[in-house]
Amino acid sequence: MLLDAPSLRHAARLLGVDADWLEEQNSWLARTFDDLPGTGFSGPAADAAVTRLHLHARPLAGPPEQMLRVAQVLTVTARLQEELDDAARRAVLLADRVAGASSLVALFLRDLHSLGDLLDHACARQIDVLCTPVAPAPVRRLADAPDLSVGAVHELNMLTHPLDLPPDVQVLEVGEGRLVTAVGDLERADSVVTIVAGTGSSDPERLPVHLDRARTIAQATGGASVLWLGYRAPAGLGQALAHEPARAAGADLQAFQRELARRHPDQRRVVLGYSYGSVVAGRAASRGGGLYADDLVFLGSPGVGVDHAAQLTLLGEDPQVHAMTHPSDPLSLVGGVHGTDPTSPEFGARVWPGDRAGSHGSYWDDPVLLGLLSGWTQKKPRASSE
Repeated sequence: MLLDAPSLRHAARLLGVDADWLEEQNSWLARTFDDLPGTGFSGPAADAAVTRLHLHARPLAGPPEQMLRVAQVLTVTARLQEELDDAARRAVLLADRVAGASSLVALFLRDLHSLGDLLDHACARQIDVLCTPVAPAPVRRLADAPDLSVGAVHELNMLTHPLDLPPDVQVLEVGEGRLVTAVGDLERADSVVTIVAGTGSSDPERLPVHLDRARTIAQATGGASVLWLGYRAPAGLGQALAHEPARAAGADLQAFQRELARRHPDQRRVVLGYSYGSVVAGRAASRGGGLYADDLVFLGSPGVGVDHAAQLTLLGEDPQVHAMTHPSDPLSLVGGVHGTDPTSPEFGARVWPGDRAGSHGSYWDDPVLLGLLSGWTQKKPRASSE
């Protein structure tokens, strides 16, 4: 729960008072050591003892200084929180006075709340830096900020890695060749589809295309979608023959889905692996510990690293494995590169019919796929844990 500005200022004042008291006690202790020779305790040994006492008392000077620095952090945080509170009050007044402004004000208030979460997080991290010998590790994964809301994580990521993104996109992870974004209200959605992109997806120029696909899936399901570009994807078909990128990325995808499940245990989770992304998703589901997904969907897959669906472990309610490959998709001719074709009868997945005229890039416009995803996610809500 966020502290209000008056509480922050009050805590800062108390820290200042206690720091002054401790400083006075340290001064009294130092004077006491210096007065020892006057009591008859003198000589080389006595002088050495006094010097040693001062040496042992030196660390006591640290806490008052730390407390004053923490008080300063709290005071600055209080001032910034007051500015956020004032902006929120002005926005509410605007909504009351200007017709049609309510929806925009609601979005603005949501962003202000996220900034408040981020401010609280930054305050806590700064206090950790001041009071502990080892600074906290930077936030690199969603799991590194377990107490931050998605909105606050987005604001933090935008501070450290400014990106020119549409306002409907929130950044969950970024850096080191990795970008994970969300479309839709991830905090409140009944379902979330994680799209694991494939060959060429690390090219920044392709990002608008991938975001459009994420929007299409979010609109079809009525929930949220995550565009998971959490690895350095192979740049072309030649590099896509390699197994190692998928193995390494599988562990990161597994960790990401685990954090989604921790944050929203009642949410229905679907992982959709597309092209080489299906290899990544397959690796994640075949690793020890399994993949937090109620359903796993393979689109246009060259294989998923295993020979049978039974080798995949999904952690969800009545988990299922599904597959779709358009007959005209060139990848339908290269099955076996990364294991058995998941649309083949021997693999054991539920095969969805593909558009005979469809290409490798047309799955996102396939009415069969969108219809199945839509009806399927809405008809199979997760049972509440309450």
